[in-house]
Parts: sequence; structure tokens; C-alpha cells
Amino acid sequence: MPGTTAARLIARWGCTSTLLVLLGGLAVLTRGFTALPSTYYMTGDSMAPTLGAGDWFVARPLTGRPKSGDLVVMQFRDGDSLYHVLRRAVGLPGDTVAMRDGLLWVNDRAPAWPARVVAPRAERRLDGPIRGTIYNWGPVVVGPESVFVLSDTRDMLGWPDSRFIGAVPADRLEDRMMFVLWRRGRNP
Repeated sequence: MPGTTAARLIARWGCTSTLLVLLGGLAVLTRGFTALPSTYYMTGDSMAPTLGAGDWFVARPLTGRPKSGDLVVMQFRDGDSLYHVLRRAVGLPGDTVAMRDGLLWVNDRAPAWPARVVAPRAERRLDGPIRGTIYNWGPVVVGPESVFVLSDTRDMLGWPDSRFIGAVPADRLEDRMMFVLWRRGRNP
């Protein structure tokens, strides 16, 4: 019976093509979701004056290398915990970074990015891979496939930036900040 064979063939190809379309759509959707922006919440003042505790911001996945001065979200592991931490990318591969009296120098120039020192007398020695104090260190040449990141509040102690943990491997940088969504107690 020729009609039965044709019906089976149509049914088989219909199921196969439907399955292929569903799998292809699923592949596109899951890859597409990784490119969607994410919303983050600042838990402290480490990035003040740019962002303060309680501020919300939107970031998108980082493609390629950040530009100098970009605000990037990095992965930071502390024991079994994984944190997503906002920091400013201040040194790219090959850049020379240093700090003198709390003022950042990148390739012998002081960038105009916002920064602050809350308690200048809080200076203490760094106990990580960078030699010096929290306000006076370097020069350090940023290695290949790494980015030197800093908090905008220079005297934040204990939370990760490159003074304490060294340059961050570029593959640990996840997102680039796009804009401030909401500032606690004030408008963006």
C-alpha cells in the first residue's frame, strides 16, 4: 500500500524535524541567555565614590579584554564560597602600575578615574604577592592574560583587589558594568 508507506515516511520525518528544531532552538536559547545582562547589588562601599552600599547596577557578559578604567565583575573564591566582586580594571597586559601616597600611576600617568582614601593613617603592609603598603607599592608589570584590578576606595582592607591577590587571570572576569540601575537614597 503506497499511501501507508508515504504516511509513515511523513510521520518519521515530521518527528525527526520537530526534534531537530526543538534541539536547535534550545541550543540557541541557552547560548542566548548567557549573553543577557545581569543585575548586581553592592553590599559595601569598596567602589565608592562610583557606587555605594545598597546601589544596584546592570552588567553584561565581558567579551574580549576590558578597556583600562572599565568596571568589571570578577569571580573571587574564598574557601568554598564564590563571590562576584565589582572592581576597576586599571592595568592590562604589559602595563606598569604603581601607587604612591594613595595615588594610582599607570604607565607613569595618573588616571582621572574616581577614587578615595577614607583614612590615610590606616596604612598597613600588604601580605600578598605585591610588596609595599596599601598606599605605596610597585611598580608592577601586568603579565599576559591578566588584568590588574582595584577598588575605588583605596583603604578597603580584606576584600579582594590586585594589591592583595595579584593580577587577576582574564578568564575570571565575567561581566562589564553598563549602568547604575538604582542608587540607595538618590537617583542615578
